[in-house]
Amino acid sequence: MKIIRSSLLLAGILLSFGSMAETDPKTLKPDIRRDHKVYIVQLADKPLVAYEGHIPGLAATKPNANAKLNPQSSQYRHYADFLRARRDTVLASVPGARKVHEYQVAFNGFAALMSSKDAEALRARKDVLGVWEDKLLKPQTDSTRDFLGLTGFFGPWLWGVTGEDIVIGVIDSGVHPEHPSLADTPTPRRGNRGRAVPYGPVPDHFVGEGCDFGNSEFNPADAPFECNRKLIKAESFSDAFLTVNTLADYEFLSARDAGGHGTHTATTAGGNYGVEGPTGGILSGMAPRARIAVYKVCWDAPNPDDSGCFSSDSMAAIDQAVADGVDVINFSVGGSSTTFNGPDDIAFLYAADAGVFVSVSAGNRGPDSETVGTPSGVPWVTAVAAMEDDQSFGTGLRLDAPADIAATYEGLEGGGPVSLADVGAISANVVTTEPQDACGPLTNSDAIDGQIALVIRGGCAFTDKYNNAAAAGARAIVVYNDGTGPDRMDPIVMSAPDTTIPGIMIRHSDGALIAASSDSAGTLSPEIQVSRVDRIAGFSSRGANGGAPDIIKPDVAAPGVGIIAGTSPVSSGGNLFAAMNGTSMASPHVAGVMALLKQVHPDWTPAMAKSALMTTARSGLRKSFGSEAADPFDIGSGAISPSDAFTPGLVYDAGLPDYFAFLCGAEKQPQLVDGTTCSELEDLGYSTDSSDLNLASIGVAELAGSQTITRRVTSVAPGRQWYWVSVDAPEGVNVHVQPRVLRLKRGESATYRVTFTATDAASLGEWTFGSLTWHSLGNRYQVRSPIALRPVPITAPESVIGNGSEGSLSFDVQFGYSGNYQVQISGLAEGIAYPGAVEDGDNDLIFFEIPEGTELSRIALFDADVGAGDGSDDLDLQVYGPAPDFPLVGSSGTPTSAETVTLRNPEPGQYAAFVVDYASAAGPTPYTLFNFNLKGDAGNALLSAPTAADVGRRSSVSLDWMGLAPGGRALGLLRHGDGEQTFAETEVMINTQ
Repeated sequence: MKIIRSSLLLAGILLSFGSMAETDPKTLKPDIRRDHKVYIVQLADKPLVAYEGHIPGLAATKPNANAKLNPQSSQYRHYADFLRARRDTVLASVPGARKVHEYQVAFNGFAALMSSKDAEALRARKDVLGVWEDKLLKPQTDSTRDFLGLTGFFGPWLWGVTGEDIVIGVIDSGVHPEHPSLADTPTPRRGNRGRAVPYGPVPDHFVGEGCDFGNSEFNPADAPFECNRKLIKAESFSDAFLTVNTLADYEFLSARDAGGHGTHTATTAGGNYGVEGPTGGILSGMAPRARIAVYKVCWDAPNPDDSGCFSSDSMAAIDQAVADGVDVINFSVGGSSTTFNGPDDIAFLYAADAGVFVSVSAGNRGPDSETVGTPSGVPWVTAVAAMEDDQSFGTGLRLDAPADIAATYEGLEGGGPVSLADVGAISANVVTTEPQDACGPLTNSDAIDGQIALVIRGGCAFTDKYNNAAAAGARAIVVYNDGTGPDRMDPIVMSAPDTTIPGIMIRHSDGALIAASSDSAGTLSPEIQVSRVDRIAGFSSRGANGGAPDIIKPDVAAPGVGIIAGTSPVSSGGNLFAAMNGTSMASPHVAGVMALLKQVHPDWTPAMAKSALMTTARSGLRKSFGSEAADPFDIGSGAISPSDAFTPGLVYDAGLPDYFAFLCGAEKQPQLVDGTTCSELEDLGYSTDSSDLNLASIGVAELAGSQTITRRVTSVAPGRQWYWVSVDAPEGVNVHVQPRVLRLKRGESATYRVTFTATDAASLGEWTFGSLTWHSLGNRYQVRSPIALRPVPITAPESVIGNGSEGSLSFDVQFGYSGNYQVQISGLAEGIAYPGAVEDGDNDLIFFEIPEGTELSRIALFDADVGAGDGSDDLDLQVYGPAPDFPLVGSSGTPTSAETVTLRNPEPGQYAAFVVDYASAAGPTPYTLFNFNLKGDAGNALLSAPTAADVGRRSSVSLDWMGLAPGGRALGLLRHGDGEQTFAETEVMINTQ
């Protein structure tokens, strides 16, 4: 063992070890950032919207169903004072902290600028539930009202459903307050019909005040503006952003919008009807008579990478919006995290419990799978994917010859500064370049001269391909994707600056077909337009849901491509309207429709409204390219159909206990659900299986043989209705529903059970999709739920823990196949212990050996072996190796000292590990670092397991061990398979201390 204090001069020390003489000491300096940062702190007491009066002398503040908080009530004031005193006490315990925000309505806590040591000190307090480092998130129409059926004869607008007296809270980049779409001018109550009517007084249930415009001292262009009966409030939240960033010179230190994103989302959701657009068309929001309250949390910095929206500022806006009494929140902001214990996730949970409908953008990281992040991944919000409407077109390549492949191939125009609109139609032969990737000078320039070059993606930058084709005389270029993976089949938007010819990209299969033809004649023209209606946008984030694979995300789809709505003249060269793409544009369509639903059904919970949108959605959409149908991971339930959502027949409802039960069983469980609460919920009959959460979608991420899930529906149809079930079964799965007939009158509920059983035809490890629909008599109501299942060969625990130098443990496995079953062990490998201590920010450097033949090497710290052993210290881990170059091969930095770096089939040799003192208690902090090296069966453990697998069978696996040295730890890895392939792994950790 070699432990070196990193504050010493590493160069001289390293040179004293012969094998280390070639090491560059710079590669062995840990990457540590110790600046003060903003942290969000959650306290144990319930926020105002959730407090039910359990503290003597303090009455409940949780509002009744369909009611709002009353800030003027004595119980509100008294409990708010109580929460404030508790926050002050906690904050005073870290004298170096500076408060940034306080939260009390949808979240109880505060945000403060503090050191990592202060944050660790707060984590150790019993009255603190969670501490999170602040995160910078990113912000994610002229005809869509017609496309969505709002304006037709049977549409809601005709009947006066236009959002009257509903308040939409827009949490975004602010608003351009002088925009005509937000003017306090008379507008028709029936949308596009009837006389214009002035707006009435601000609805009584909205108690928010303030109009944050006119900070001309910061920006002289920030003109004063008084809010009105349309734009009823505007407030900005910048404290967290300004602790680490400065604002761009064109930005406003007020609620005024500089970038245009917030104005676009606000006017899409609730902009006035009858506003003349940029080409003379009439523009409108989805709920044109709704009121708008704006909460600015997104800011532009001089460096675009620093622009965005800090969670702590967003938290303050959510808290304020709920306190103000908004009915709907649009949050076109998100990140890539898949954990559900972020503070904004929790705040939205309590907002939903308070009756606030929340619509969020699903994200713009498609078309790759598992790109849905948070907060869109949580089940209590409505996550919206972006689809293309009937005004969306792609540029086509029309192939005229040869006759057997003559067709129009859909593509995406892109590339350099020259577009087809600049040069017009190009009719020429389509010639494959040599080399095919056009990454060097073309050897067939004679054939390319004057023609359209066909090039495959990959090998070099798009600019190189364009320029090499242009140098050979090509008039245009067609690039086809290289098909090396699922995400490299379809076209993408190319970027090729500094080029002189136009080009498009087409999908792999189309390009390969053309390339196989020796004589092709075609036309590229801006007039060749291919309708993209009802396609999922290529950028739209997809499932599966990394945070909870049993929860299908996104939930629904709405138009999000080429959406024309309001913008800020600052970002648009003086224009008031802009066409924008993104799930950010899709989300406010749903927020506006939710406002319409709230007007008609004020008694519906957010879960009921979400259910109505999902079960009535259109499912006949296609993937971004080709003829393949879109699946639930693309579009959720499908494209929203607002007219149908008002009369869904049945709804799936869920409340706070349902969501808490889900969190109890979720793999990534937030800190707000403790074991006692989970036990109480189970005693009350709530299922903690994620698949049983009462959503209008059904997901099972690990279907091993057979599984039964339950759902509860409530009738919202008049009179008494009969419903019959039909199932479009996922491929390879049998589906049985019990009961198959329901008879309900309005307000009654019924539970049904669905049993899924994988068959021999199931593709193990692959997702398969279907649907379940309840039909009323005469098909007046069709209540459709998407299904996503993943049959797997086996389900087994990811990890198990044992104690003692000798002992035994057992666990269950369930089989999804029939045949041979084997479980094999690597280990148990006793860890080599490296004790040490860190103090006052110093970091220890430890050298260790990984021997030849190691299958898995684990370098780990355990909370129990660091400091007081209670997790209050925060040591991190960085691993480098092997010698002599010592590249960084792994790191771990959790909020405690539970750190793990795992290397599979590592190269043998000498490695180094930094134990980084990120935030430990004052004085020396002792620790023990362990290194485990697994090399097959160590002979110190015996397995007892069945030898045959049967579909649906549950069996027990037992492990006995002996002869382990006391005072240490041992690691093993169990591999479950059929003797030829491994299906699952279970990690075994034995503690002999």
